[in-house]
Amino acid sequence: EQEAMNEKTSTLKRWVGRPEFSSLLIMLVMFAITVYLQKNFFEQKSLVRTYNAFIPLILMAMGQAVVIVSGGLDLSAGSALSLMTVVLTYVMRKDDPASGFTALLATIGVAVAIGMVNGIGIGYLRLPPVIVTYATSYLWLGIALFLRPTPGGQITEWFRIFYDFKSVPGIPDFFVEMGKTIPPSLWLLIIGCAAWFFLNKTRIVRYMYAVGSNNDNAYASGIDTGWTQTVACIINALFILLAALFFVGQNQSGDARMGDPMTLRVIASAVVGGIALTGGKGNVFFAIVGALTLSFVNKIIFFANIPNAYQTLVSGLIIIVAIAGSLVYSLFSKRAMLKEGMK
Repeated sequence: EQEAMNEKTSTLKRWVGRPEFSSLLIMLVMFAITVYLQKNFFEQKSLVRTYNAFIPLILMAMGQAVVIVSGGLDLSAGSALSLMTVVLTYVMRKDDPASGFTALLATIGVAVAIGMVNGIGIGYLRLPPVIVTYATSYLWLGIALFLRPTPGGQITEWFRIFYDFKSVPGIPDFFVEMGKTIPPSLWLLIIGCAAWFFLNKTRIVRYMYAVGSNNDNAYASGIDTGWTQTVACIINALFILLAALFFVGQNQSGDARMGDPMTLRVIASAVVGGIALTGGKGNVFFAIVGALTLSFVNKIIFFANIPNAYQTLVSGLIIIVAIAGSLVYSLFSKRAMLKEGMK
């Protein structure tokens, strides 16, 4: 019995020493401050608005985490999001319901192509991920601006289901009522989490962690590192696609500049969630924690009535403090564990 207690204590200490624990701690602090400032936070309408505001960033952060874990980095995520919204609204016609399915298939093809191009540059050509994805970000932006120089386009009626069940004619009352508490944005997150849950049990994900930890050793062990990183980039692009579906359903138009503010926020979300930029470490699900932290920061700034001129500065400072706090906590926890092990 004493051995079992010691094992449980050791497991708890290991968990407390992990960077994910500090990320969770920081998120809970931000959550508590938000609830204090926003008095109606737990009202149904407020919760739905919160889901809709938070979930696109969460989805993209999860995709970015997959790329980082495999030893890469995607600076083209925002431009990829913009291109996907443009393609969806470029192919769709308001008076043609079937065009929605055509647009969806076309955009899935675009997402896979985006992932393949980034993956080939990073995995097979062995170019620095920052250089590859910085270059492709301009490629995706250029294509998006070529197709739609100004925001616009149209969507078929049923496509709004990705944003709001109630706004789609002919939806059964059951789904309309369900949409009041579980909005479509939350279903998109459930789909993304379920997909990663099953992927996480496959060999390819184990390969991603191995490649991210040490690319050369993984290659020497017989792992196809190029294909592994390409798959990671494709998975990332499909997570971005889920966010694009939501934005198009919400805005009912496409915009070549929509994703501009997203890229750095997505990377910051992954880092705050405990994903190591060096690769091979971190839990993709904890990118959700990082995205929630940054989203709560925005809410805190809004409800604290901080002037617009200072919002970006305050947001940046809070993010820096969150990342620094996570790193310092991790450092002290590891040091404490090493001392414990030496006893």
